[in-house]
Amino acid sequence: MGTRKSVAAGAGVERGRRLAGMYALLERHRRHHQQSMELGTADLRILWLLSDGDPRTLKEIAQQLSLEQSTVNRQVNAAVAAGRLEKVRPEEGGSYRVLRTDAGTEVFERDVQLSLGAYEEALAALGDEGAEQLLTLMDRFLEAYGDLAGERS
Repeated sequence: MGTRKSVAAGAGVERGRRLAGMYALLERHRRHHQQSMELGTADLRILWLLSDGDPRTLKEIAQQLSLEQSTVNRQVNAAVAAGRLEKVRPEEGGSYRVLRTDAGTEVFERDVQLSLGAYEEALAALGDEGAEQLLTLMDRFLEAYGDLAGERS
């Protein structure tokens, strides 16, 4: 009985290592692909958040992205300097609100299409059934892993 348990545990470790290796390879592919994109991760996150068209304060952006406000301030200022975001002060005063510019929207949409297009092509290579199976299993895995990690998305 003890041997059977240790064999099963060993198989679990091997599967865990295999998955970790796959994740590392996916991350390497993602970084390589990201080099063809114009925006970095910080710009993408902020532009994605603002894609609903609702201007936000720096504090709101920081809270919604779970980042320090000083980090968000630095990232927003860099995006403003690049012409991707703008800050406007409400007529009644108060904190600046941040919103996307037309140029920010254009580069965001172009980069998102480039990124999602690659995912779509890779999924298409699996065929409809394989792609659906992968997505279903990934949902289940992420839910289980999130439960174990103590985080729910």
